[in-house]
Amino acid sequence: MKKYIITSAFVLFAAALQAQDTYTNYTMTSTADVIGSARYVGMGGAMGALGADISAMSNNPASLGLFRKNDISITMGGVIQDAKPYEADNRGHYSFDQVGFVAAFPNMDRTSFINFGVNFQKKADYGHSIFVQNNSLNGLSQAAQLKGLYDFGKTFLGNENFRYSLPYQANNAYIYDVEVAGENGYHQIKSNGYNFNRHSFGNNYALDFSFAGSIKDRVYLGMTLGIDFLRYENSQRYVEFRDGSMGEVEDYDLLSNKYITGKGLNLKFGALVRPIEENPLRLGFAFETPTWYTLTQKDSHYSIASKWNYDGYDEVNDIYQYSYNGDGIYTNYDSPDDNFLDFNLHSPWKIRFSAASTVDTYLAWDIEYEYALYNNATVGYPREYHNNTASLGMTKDPGMTALTKDCINGIHNIRAGIEFKPLPEFAVRLGYNFWSKPMKDQARLDQTVNSKSLDFALGTDYTNLGATNMLTFGLGYRYQAFYADFAYKFRHQKGDFYAFDDSFQRQGGAGYNQFVYNGQSLRGEEVDLSRHTITFTLGFKF
Repeated sequence: MKKYIITSAFVLFAAALQAQDTYTNYTMTSTADVIGSARYVGMGGAMGALGADISAMSNNPASLGLFRKNDISITMGGVIQDAKPYEADNRGHYSFDQVGFVAAFPNMDRTSFINFGVNFQKKADYGHSIFVQNNSLNGLSQAAQLKGLYDFGKTFLGNENFRYSLPYQANNAYIYDVEVAGENGYHQIKSNGYNFNRHSFGNNYALDFSFAGSIKDRVYLGMTLGIDFLRYENSQRYVEFRDGSMGEVEDYDLLSNKYITGKGLNLKFGALVRPIEENPLRLGFAFETPTWYTLTQKDSHYSIASKWNYDGYDEVNDIYQYSYNGDGIYTNYDSPDDNFLDFNLHSPWKIRFSAASTVDTYLAWDIEYEYALYNNATVGYPREYHNNTASLGMTKDPGMTALTKDCINGIHNIRAGIEFKPLPEFAVRLGYNFWSKPMKDQARLDQTVNSKSLDFALGTDYTNLGATNMLTFGLGYRYQAFYADFAYKFRHQKGDFYAFDDSFQRQGGAGYNQFVYNGQSLRGEEVDLSRHTITFTLGFKF
């Protein structure tokens, strides 16, 4: 049972593609954050019924109808992550959050308005670094998962894209089966631990065109057309430490980069009503269609390296010979020319209810509820192209769509905010925002589903995220037509990180005698995604 080891390092020359999956899709489409004007952030994003803020129309377009003057504003700030980043990664970064204007047009007696708004606002900030270590693998190994996926794919899938997959290329690179000089049979592989780090960056911005009108200051109706501009990038590295029967450590090192860009289109419809004429209470309702994204993943690179050196074939003794390069020098082989994958992603439907009121001119409050059907998000591939541009219409990927239903929950969001004005020109704001846990219990990235995108996947890691809690604080000052607002936000979220799926190795089967472990399951490693944000807005009403 001999294999010819072709280079001084186990090299993986894979197709340069790390395709999207359920977990990546959720990361890109999740809006479990509060980003916008500093007043909006300071109120915890609870302004859909209170209205008269340019960022509120991202939740309920009818809130635009409460403007009584023209308004122009710009917002920027900074983000600092809670967890210590990996090596040279920055803990903080600058954030440009919003710029827009509102034009208000009253009728002759000013009892009704028709308002227009254009706002360019960040929906998601992907900037974050994580570093994870697990020194207690107890023999569990990413290579064992790849071996299982290779056996499964070769037997059950058999499609032409499988040859591009990570398991297929890892097999070609001989990271599964290693023969040792002087030994009869496979080298017994026992993994002790891994290091993983990832740096993600990019944003999702929305350009919203909104229209709203009011009827005798009692009923408000609005609509928003949103165009999203998405850019998501990450670079990551996985190093596994493997202790063999020779008493030495085998290190293999996987590096990859992911780059996804594209555009999306969505619609929002909203209504507000004051049910009691002499009472400032307002009730709101809004719903948002899916965002229909056309996305391209490209410019990804991949390499794998080992510290083992192949020393040639000994014909006299009929054995392969290789040695351990103990000085820590890696031999790397990068993937060949860049490749790309066009795919379509439809984010979930969302429905929102809100209530708000004021007390004279010194107090205002707002409370809201949203339900987002993230478990119904769909993935597919363009049906056709026009002038080399992918169409919005798609052929659904049933495997990935089913995996989304298996892994992702429908998500509940509750937000509340209060604004107090001790002086007419000065405001103090507090807000709270809660998003329920997005991932189901025992969710895992099952790479055995029959999905075109997983044929190109060059990663095995996934993170089961917990609930998100946000606390916000804000200050506002107004001088004649000018206003300046400040907000601080603490966003708290943690998750359980898994570098690979251990189910193949735990279940055993043919070819697994070379992977030794003590019967324990892979534990999730806690990662902290918490961050602090400061936001400033300058505006002018006229």
